[in-house]
Amino acid sequence: MRVIVIGSGIGGLSCAIGLRKIGLDVALYERATELREVGAGIMIWANGLRALRALGVGESVEAITMPAVRITLAGKNGRRTQMVAEAEMFEKELGYSPFVGFIHRAELVGRLAEHLSPGVARYGYDCIGVEQSGERVVVRFANGQSDEADLLVGADGIRSAVRNSLFGPPQLRYAGYTCWRGICPRPAGVRAGDLCLWTGRGSQVGINTLTKDRVYWFATRNARAGGTAVDERSAALDLFGDWAAPLPELIASTPVERVIRGDIMDRPPSQPWSKGRVVLVGDAAHPTTPNFGQGGGMAIEDAVVLSRCLAIAGNPEVALAEFEAERYSRTSAVTNEAWKFGKMLQWEGRVSVWLRDLLAGMLMRLNGADNLIKHARYNAGTVPALTRSVEPGV
Repeated sequence: MRVIVIGSGIGGLSCAIGLRKIGLDVALYERATELREVGAGIMIWANGLRALRALGVGESVEAITMPAVRITLAGKNGRRTQMVAEAEMFEKELGYSPFVGFIHRAELVGRLAEHLSPGVARYGYDCIGVEQSGERVVVRFANGQSDEADLLVGADGIRSAVRNSLFGPPQLRYAGYTCWRGICPRPAGVRAGDLCLWTGRGSQVGINTLTKDRVYWFATRNARAGGTAVDERSAALDLFGDWAAPLPELIASTPVERVIRGDIMDRPPSQPWSKGRVVLVGDAAHPTTPNFGQGGGMAIEDAVVLSRCLAIAGNPEVALAEFEAERYSRTSAVTNEAWKFGKMLQWEGRVSVWLRDLLAGMLMRLNGADNLIKHARYNAGTVPALTRSVEPGV
């Protein structure tokens, strides 16, 4: 079976690796002309790492990941509103730590690409249409070329051209807040392995530490969609310059051209994800707001489950239906819970913010780690090995 994958992000590369692992012929197409250092930092939770291990690339990725050691939650002024969670606390209560570490998105994509043979990934191919005829799928590109295969995987993100060809323009949902983010040198006051989240009125700010003494930071603000500024770093400093250290320093030390701004979007869970011999994965199928840090993890899980379904089912269309049926409930839960959690973090009324911080602290003291990582609990049956037998520890 020959498979075309559209998109060389985390989901597309993971799918290409998984599909080749089960013996399929894979061609991966990406609209960018080369693999570039774009994006910011992401967190790999335990479920994401286990999925990477199922693909055979876990150790390779973990080698360039900064281990997460502690989580601190505080208010705008830096005063802690909830307990500090250490990795050791999770391991004591749950038997494992649900968070693994932080990595630059571009470095994760680069490491995944290294696991593909030369020639599998082809750059400078912008998908503009997909057509099906019988058991063949044809994809057309903006450069005038086309290709065909037995199966096509759309892993081309939240504004997926593949999804558009199948079901029409995507109906995205604006979360009500925009986000600035960047990567800068790690200041002396930030410890390696820190995950910190500060919440204010209509805003949340977070940092993760990366390898090479770097920090990934993000800052959100309730706002109308589509806003931009000539100098986004100055815009961010105007809004967050009076927040507790080290946020102002982090923003100021980020090169102007490296400060990224984007509105936070998702799509309410919906089906179908497939039509005939074309299937969507990752953000093309189930985009989520970043409040649980599970967008990348869900895409990697998709790759494992899709590969396993295709390895077992005799009919590709049956395999796609089984894949969607297995994945929909889990991804829908993440999307819905992340949306609600983000809305709570973005509250801006004085009373509601006071109540949020008070109740959050009380819940943390009552339920400990169990409450904090409810969304990241790992179901051992969710990410099985690529074959029928489940490998120990996967």
